[in-house]
Amino acid sequence: MLLVSIVATAAFTAYRESVRSANLRAAHAALLENARFMEQFYTKKGSFKLTSTKWPELPVKEAGGFCIRMSGQAKGILEGKFTLKAVALDREAEPRVLRLNESLTAVVCGKMKVKGSCTDGEEIFRGNDAECRPFTG
Repeated sequence: MLLVSIVATAAFTAYRESVRSANLRAAHAALLENARFMEQFYTKKGSFKLTSTKWPELPVKEAGGFCIRMSGQAKGILEGKFTLKAVALDREAEPRVLRLNESLTAVVCGKMKVKGSCTDGEEIFRGNDAECRPFTG
């Protein structure tokens, strides 16, 4: 009986990690889709910004249990630069965040330095990430 419970626990853990990885890949795909939109926006407008203080509305705002927004406010960001950020809707179950910049470089960060959720406004989408490494999918 002990062996069965050990095997079941291991199987559940592996399954949960598989689901988390699949969700992160779905968020990455959505970030890429939004980056494509940003490139098209830049081609039409000559800027990634809608105005000097606003980003354009992203077409994909949620994927794989992650909400997706621009990282930081448009004001003060260098022209020709942007970073998209995906934050889990349930940060207790998935503390990692995923970022993608204008060069399509993706990094996954193990945790954020701020508390909050997707509904808390822009603060959660500023830098504030720690334990970051390249995302390989």
